Amino acid sequence: MKANDSEIWESFKVGDKSALSYVYFQYFHSMFQYGIKFCDDQEFIKDCIQDVFLNLIQAGEKLGPTENIRFYMFRALKNTIYKSIEKRNRDKIAEFIPLKFDAPFALEEEIAEKENASNKETALLNALNCLSHRQREIIYLRFECEMEYDQICEIMELQSDSARKLVFRAIRSLREIIDAELKLPILFLIQFSQKHVL
Repeated sequence: MKANDSEIWESFKVGDKSALSYVYFQYFHSMFQYGIKFCDDQEFIKDCIQDVFLNLIQAGEKLGPTENIRFYMFRALKNTIYKSIEKRNRDKIAEFIPLKFDAPFALEEEIAEKENASNKETALLNALNCLSHRQREIIYLRFECEMEYDQICEIMELQSDSARKLVFRAIRSLREIIDAELKLPILFLIQFSQKHVL
């Protein structure tokens, strides 16, 4: 029987090497994909991920429990990235790095790679590029990472109902931009199904 996240995490906390290896190889890629959306310096993001694992290993049994390791790692990585960027900017040890969230989604990359994207796909691509950094982050967490709203609230430091409102506003903005660009009503939004919002 496959161990669940809670059991793996408890093994990780006590220094089990197989649990450490599992967490590292299972979540490194998704952590990197999330981190690179804040800063396009790949080596910097890899360093931040290493710092996350180092800090977690050092904390050991002092770590709290979790039923969702990816959520825990995303939250830890975002905090590490913000602190590292603020330190670099403050110490002027590198060119000023603004905090952002604007690297492309998988969906955007897929559309951009097509030679003959449809008008609707092009309109969606343009609309996604018009979203604010926070709107892009919440759309990414909700629809690409399929995180629950309470997890999103914790990662993005939002109040309890604010995540749903931000998702609703982001989707409404997308629809308005697409409607304006195509000059006709749209009854769909590619992968963003209504069931995720309600």
